[in-house]
Amino acid sequence: MCGGDKDTFRWAMRMLDLDFAVSPRWMSAVGFKNNYEGERFCGHSVLQYDLDTPKGFTRPPPLFVHSNLLKHLGGSGLGKGSLFTHIRRMSNDYSSNPSLNYAHSWVYMGQARGMCLDLEWHDHTPDNIRNNEWPETIIALDEEGGVFDGYEDGWFDEGGRIGGW
Repeated sequence: MCGGDKDTFRWAMRMLDLDFAVSPRWMSAVGFKNNYEGERFCGHSVLQYDLDTPKGFTRPPPLFVHSNLLKHLGGSGLGKGSLFTHIRRMSNDYSSNPSLNYAHSWVYMGQARGMCLDLEWHDHTPDNIRNNEWPETIIALDEEGGVFDGYEDGWFDEGGRIGGW
């Protein structure tokens, strides 16, 4: 009956007869470029977005980071300044976009790092979609509004840790 956190919240709202809404943007992955695998993206957290677009923004900004795979990471070189460096998302990530039906997120085992989340097209994605939209990787500090400025320092300062529970 339930497919994870998103459904748990949805069912709780329905059972409590409370209004709820779906974010207008589909989730992204937050992580780093894995230098052990030719700079392949290694996502360890899910980035979820606000419901509204604040003044000065062109679309809803990140609302929170769900660090669900950090407990499965390890290896040397991971620490402050190297953990929340990149975002992987679809170029058109609005939840109403039908091309998201072809987007594919999966977890792979990264060499010397642990579990990593990545995002690509399904093999059967039509060319007319592949030619107009794409999975993109951006530098986290380039996210609109500078919302990741100081994020990683704050995460570690508040007790954030890599690996374990």
